[in-house]
Amino acid sequence: MAQVVTNLVMNSLMHAYQPEESGEMHFQVLQQADQVIIQYRDHGCGIPEEHLSRIFEPFFTTARHRGGTGLGLHIVYNLVTQKLGGRINVQSEVGKGTLFIVTLPLEPQVTS
Repeated sequence: MAQVVTNLVMNSLMHAYQPEESGEMHFQVLQQADQVIIQYRDHGCGIPEEHLSRIFEPFFTTARHRGGTGLGLHIVYNLVTQKLGGRINVQSEVGKGTLFIVTLPLEPQVTS
């Protein structure tokens, strides 16, 4: 989970805000029946619709010119879906920010 949180925050810092621009990032953790729902939101620039379907692909980045590798969200996706047995979804609107919703079993079957 530490790597998931770190990569989500770093992704916002690299993509959602311009250098020297301030903004807000929020985590909310909820329990619903036998699941844990983690919502992570930034109030940055948002993700263009044409990029949304690709953000979890390895090496997809819009910030290669700033040193982006395109691996951060791919790592998040693999950790959530493979290691923790959960799901991750994203919602975004340009100019309004991005919301990641991570759904995990309350009792994850962590694999090595």
